[in-house]
Amino acid sequence: MLNRTMLALTVGTAWIAIASPAGAAQAAAAPAATTPPKMLSRVQVNQKIGAEFKGLDTNHDGSLNQSEIEAAVTERVTEASAALHKRRQEEFEKLDTDKNGQLTLAEYQAGITVTPRPGVAAARLKELDANKDGKVSEAEFGAQTLAQFDRVDANKDGTISQAEMAAAMKRAGPRPAANQR
Repeated sequence: MLNRTMLALTVGTAWIAIASPAGAAQAAAAPAATTPPKMLSRVQVNQKIGAEFKGLDTNHDGSLNQSEIEAAVTERVTEASAALHKRRQEEFEKLDTDKNGQLTLAEYQAGITVTPRPGVAAARLKELDANKDGKVSEAEFGAQTLAQFDRVDANKDGTISQAEMAAAMKRAGPRPAANQR
Protein backbone atom coordinates (compact mmCIF):
# COMPACT_ATOMS: atom_id res chain seq x y z
CA MET A 1 0.00 0.00 0.00
CA LEU A 2 2.80 2.43 0.87
CA ASN A 3 4.56 1.63 -2.42
CA ARG A 4 1.37 2.30 -4.40
CA THR A 5 0.76 5.54 -2.48
CA MET A 6 4.33 6.71 -2.99
CA LEU A 7 4.11 5.84 -6.69
CA ALA A 8 0.90 7.84 -7.03
CA LEU A 9 2.50 10.80 -5.28
CA THR A 10 5.65 10.50 -7.34
CA VAL A 11 3.84 10.81 -10.64
CA GLY A 12 1.43 13.39 -9.29
CA THR A 13 -1.76 11.59 -10.23
CA ALA A 14 -3.09 10.68 -6.80
CA TRP A 15 -6.14 12.89 -7.29
CA ILE A 16 -7.07 11.02 -10.47
CA ALA A 17 -6.79 7.69 -8.63
CA ILE A 18 -9.14 9.03 -5.97
CA ALA A 19 -11.51 10.78 -8.35
CA SER A 20 -12.13 7.97 -10.81
CA PRO A 21 -12.18 4.21 -11.18
CA ALA A 22 -9.95 4.73 -14.22
CA GLY A 23 -7.12 5.93 -12.01
CA ALA A 24 -7.52 2.90 -9.79
CA ALA A 25 -7.54 0.67 -12.87
CA GLN A 26 -4.31 2.29 -14.04
CA ALA A 27 -2.70 1.66 -10.65
CA ALA A 28 -3.92 -1.94 -10.74
CA ALA A 29 -2.57 -2.43 -14.27
CA ALA A 30 0.91 -1.28 -13.28
CA PRO A 31 3.26 -3.98 -12.03
CA ALA A 32 3.86 -3.89 -8.29
CA ALA A 33 7.03 -2.16 -7.18
CA THR A 34 9.62 -4.64 -5.97
CA THR A 35 11.93 -2.17 -4.29
CA PRO A 36 11.03 0.37 -1.64
CA PRO A 37 10.50 3.87 -3.01
CA LYS A 38 13.05 6.60 -2.41
CA MET A 39 12.20 9.12 0.26
CA LEU A 40 9.99 11.91 -0.97
CA SER A 41 9.65 15.26 0.75
CA ARG A 42 6.47 17.30 1.06
CA VAL A 43 8.15 20.03 -1.02
CA GLN A 44 8.81 17.54 -3.83
CA VAL A 45 5.23 16.28 -3.70
CA ASN A 46 3.95 19.86 -3.78
CA GLN A 47 6.16 20.62 -6.80
CA LYS A 48 4.87 17.55 -8.63
CA ILE A 49 1.28 18.49 -7.81
CA GLY A 50 1.91 22.01 -9.15
CA ALA A 51 3.42 20.71 -12.37
CA GLU A 52 0.56 18.23 -12.82
CA PHE A 53 -2.00 20.95 -12.16
CA LYS A 54 -0.41 23.32 -14.70
CA GLY A 55 -0.48 20.56 -17.29
CA LEU A 56 -4.18 19.92 -16.65
CA ASP A 57 -5.16 23.61 -16.56
CA THR A 58 -5.30 23.93 -20.34
CA ASN A 59 -7.01 27.33 -20.35
CA HIS A 60 -4.49 28.68 -17.81
CA ASP A 61 -7.10 30.26 -15.54
CA GLY A 62 -5.67 28.84 -12.32
CA SER A 63 -8.48 26.33 -11.74
CA LEU A 64 -9.71 23.07 -13.24
CA ASN A 65 -13.15 23.03 -14.80
CA GLN A 66 -15.20 19.95 -15.60
CA SER A 67 -14.01 19.70 -19.20
CA GLU A 68 -10.34 19.82 -18.12
CA ILE A 69 -10.96 17.09 -15.54
CA GLU A 70 -12.89 15.03 -18.09
CA ALA A 71 -10.00 15.38 -20.54
CA ALA A 72 -7.52 14.24 -17.89
CA VAL A 73 -9.70 11.29 -16.90
CA THR A 74 -10.18 10.33 -20.56
CA GLU A 75 -6.44 10.49 -21.13
CA ARG A 76 -5.78 8.33 -18.04
CA VAL A 77 -8.44 5.81 -19.12
CA THR A 78 -6.87 5.57 -22.58
CA GLU A 79 -3.40 5.11 -21.06
CA ALA A 80 -4.68 2.51 -18.58
CA SER A 81 -6.54 0.63 -21.31
CA ALA A 82 -3.45 0.53 -23.54
CA ALA A 83 -1.24 -0.61 -20.65
CA LEU A 84 -3.75 -3.29 -19.65
CA HIS A 85 -4.06 -4.50 -23.25
CA LYS A 86 -0.27 -4.70 -23.58
CA ARG A 87 0.04 -6.55 -20.26
CA ARG A 88 -2.68 -9.05 -21.21
CA GLN A 89 -1.01 -9.62 -24.58
CA GLU A 90 2.34 -10.26 -22.87
CA GLU A 91 0.71 -12.62 -20.37
CA PHE A 92 -1.07 -14.50 -23.16
CA GLU A 93 2.16 -14.88 -25.12
CA LYS A 94 3.92 -16.15 -21.99
CA LEU A 95 1.18 -18.74 -21.37
CA ASP A 96 0.95 -19.84 -25.01
CA THR A 97 3.97 -22.13 -24.77
CA ASP A 98 3.42 -23.81 -28.15
CA LYS A 99 2.96 -20.37 -29.81
CA ASN A 100 -0.13 -21.41 -31.77
CA GLY A 101 -2.20 -18.36 -30.74
CA GLN A 102 -4.51 -20.43 -28.55
CA LEU A 103 -4.39 -21.47 -24.91
CA THR A 104 -5.10 -25.02 -23.94
CA LEU A 105 -6.42 -25.71 -20.46
CA ALA A 106 -3.04 -27.19 -19.58
CA GLU A 107 -1.20 -24.03 -20.72
CA TYR A 108 -3.62 -21.83 -18.83
CA GLN A 109 -3.40 -23.86 -15.62
CA ALA A 110 0.40 -24.07 -15.83
CA GLY A 111 0.49 -20.28 -15.69
CA ILE A 112 -1.50 -20.09 -12.47
CA THR A 113 0.65 -20.17 -9.40
CA VAL A 114 -0.18 -19.08 -5.89
CA THR A 115 2.69 -18.56 -3.52
CA PRO A 116 2.92 -16.60 -0.29
CA ARG A 117 4.92 -13.41 -0.30
CA PRO A 118 8.21 -13.67 1.56
CA GLY A 119 7.93 -12.62 5.18
CA VAL A 120 4.14 -12.92 5.41
CA ALA A 121 4.24 -15.55 8.15
CA ALA A 122 6.74 -13.58 10.24
CA ALA A 123 4.68 -10.41 9.84
CA ARG A 124 1.48 -12.20 10.82
CA LEU A 125 3.17 -13.74 13.87
CA LYS A 126 4.41 -10.30 14.92
CA GLU A 127 0.92 -8.86 14.45
CA LEU A 128 -0.86 -11.58 16.46
CA ASP A 129 1.74 -12.24 19.18
CA ALA A 130 0.53 -9.66 21.71
CA ASN A 131 2.85 -10.81 24.55
CA LYS A 132 5.87 -11.14 22.20
CA ASP A 133 6.77 -14.67 23.31
CA GLY A 134 7.24 -15.89 19.72
CA LYS A 135 4.04 -17.97 19.80
CA VAL A 136 0.36 -17.29 19.20
CA SER A 137 -2.07 -18.56 21.83
CA GLU A 138 -5.72 -19.23 21.10
CA ALA A 139 -6.63 -15.98 22.88
CA GLU A 140 -4.14 -14.00 20.78
CA PHE A 141 -5.36 -15.76 17.63
CA GLY A 142 -8.94 -14.63 18.20
CA ALA A 143 -8.30 -11.23 19.78
CA GLN A 144 -8.51 -9.14 16.59
CA THR A 145 -11.63 -10.90 15.34
CA LEU A 146 -13.36 -10.58 18.70
CA ALA A 147 -12.38 -6.90 18.95
CA GLN A 148 -13.90 -6.32 15.51
CA PHE A 149 -17.02 -8.24 16.60
CA ASP A 150 -17.29 -6.02 19.68
CA ARG A 151 -17.02 -2.88 17.53
CA VAL A 152 -19.85 -4.07 15.29
CA ASP A 153 -22.05 -5.20 18.23
CA ALA A 154 -23.25 -1.66 18.94
CA ASN A 155 -25.73 -2.56 21.69
CA LYS A 156 -23.26 -4.98 23.36
CA ASP A 157 -25.79 -7.83 23.59
CA GLY A 158 -23.31 -10.42 22.29
CA THR A 159 -25.12 -10.80 18.94
CA ILE A 160 -24.67 -8.95 15.67
CA SER A 161 -28.04 -8.11 14.19
CA GLN A 162 -28.66 -7.41 10.52
CA ALA A 163 -29.00 -3.71 11.36
CA GLU A 164 -25.62 -3.67 13.17
CA MET A 165 -23.98 -5.51 10.25
CA ALA A 166 -25.50 -3.08 7.74
CA ALA A 167 -24.31 -0.11 9.82
CA ALA A 168 -20.79 -1.56 10.04
CA MET A 169 -20.67 -2.18 6.30
CA LYS A 170 -21.86 1.37 5.63
CA ARG A 171 -19.13 2.77 7.91
CA ALA A 172 -16.51 0.62 6.16
CA GLY A 173 -17.53 1.88 2.70
CA PRO A 174 -17.30 -0.05 -0.56
CA ARG A 175 -14.73 -2.80 -0.83
CA PRO A 176 -12.22 -2.55 -3.66
CA ALA A 177 -12.41 -5.12 -6.42
CA ALA A 178 -10.07 -8.07 -5.98
CA ASN A 179 -7.65 -6.72 -8.62
CA GLN A 180 -7.42 -3.36 -6.83
CA ARG A 181 -6.33 -4.56 -3.40
